[in-house]
Amino acid sequence: MKNGLKIIMVALFVAAFTSCDDDDKVQPDKGNVIISNLQPNPTGTSGSAFMKLINTLEAADYGNTTALPASYGVPPIIVGQDLFLLPGWTMASNMIEKYSRIDGELIKQGTYELDPGTGANSLVVKGNKAYVSLCMHGKILIIDHTTMTKVGEINLSEYGVGDNNPDPAIAIIRDDLLYVGLLQLASGQYNPDPKRATADMLIIDTKTDKPIKMISKDGFSMPTKPEADEQSLFMDEKGDIYINCISGFGFIGHGAGLLRIKKGETEFDESYAFDITKTAIEGETQKADYLINIFYTKGGMLYGTANINAYYSTPEPKYFSDMSVIPLEIDIYKQTIKKITGLPMSCNYGFSVGAIDKTVYFGLATTNDKGFYTYNTTSKEASSQPVIKVEGYPGVIRSFE
Repeated sequence: MKNGLKIIMVALFVAAFTSCDDDDKVQPDKGNVIISNLQPNPTGTSGSAFMKLINTLEAADYGNTTALPASYGVPPIIVGQDLFLLPGWTMASNMIEKYSRIDGELIKQGTYELDPGTGANSLVVKGNKAYVSLCMHGKILIIDHTTMTKVGEINLSEYGVGDNNPDPAIAIIRDDLLYVGLLQLASGQYNPDPKRATADMLIIDTKTDKPIKMISKDGFSMPTKPEADEQSLFMDEKGDIYINCISGFGFIGHGAGLLRIKKGETEFDESYAFDITKTAIEGETQKADYLINIFYTKGGMLYGTANINAYYSTPEPKYFSDMSVIPLEIDIYKQTIKKITGLPMSCNYGFSVGAIDKTVYFGLATTNDKGFYTYNTTSKEASSQPVIKVEGYPGVIRSFE
């Protein structure tokens, strides 16, 4: 199962796209919405990926003729009118790339060359500083994203469990504090030690760029999605932080789901632990093993895709053909889960979620088609086929602020 885990790590991390060196051109397309897609190789561990701006959300079929190459490991990260690409765990590139949306077009602003093998998988911004999680090196890199130069770095080796690398992943900033999910992967593995069901988060003071403390919660593990889901650490309108724990992808027996750090606090909320592996799904006979991608809207409503490992082939999963991914509507306050009626299940190369206005877009690769299916949160109507189609497999869909 170790090889299977490695494949699923890559398959479920990649929602976008491999970097190239000839992308200094101006993107000819204009718009305020970016879509991405990927074209994996036969094993799924590498491939090509692309992104492009669109100016309408009407039904359409988009090719790659005018698209820009992106990263196969981490989806485009949007901050205001800026967009960042990271190499992620695939490490096909050592570059951080920055684009800005100017007059409706994506224009490249600069690059930062990383050391080899960093596994950079998360970037958050405060002022001119960008904090980048270097998962494979156990550090937080700090760069000035206006000049794309290094400001400093934070060594996290003292927080590692079992080795000197706590495997930092997705991060978020609240009240001048940087919260970072620590995966605590077993040495040489893609999952934590099955004997340690504990979720660790590190809190760093952005005024001094010094760690304050590591907090822990038993029962869950792998807080935040290592790649491909910046939303796995999100904040609701109350200012509470929610953390998606993927807990060894359902293979090691840990609880998986959501934990919470309430506004004004720097400890896990002991009254909240939403274990989706023990929660019935309305409209589905099986329970979910972990949430793959999620997107919070408002009022406690979270939309996501989850994997149901019971639908995998045996003795080994077939990630391109097993329909194991289910689209869900989740109430994080009531701790309820509902299957979205009308949307098909997907394989592991179609799992993204995004919301624009009152429409949720699910990037699915089903038995019939591939693309972005829609779900209207007001009418509760779902599209029976993808509204927006792309070449290959759907990545993400996001709007600029």
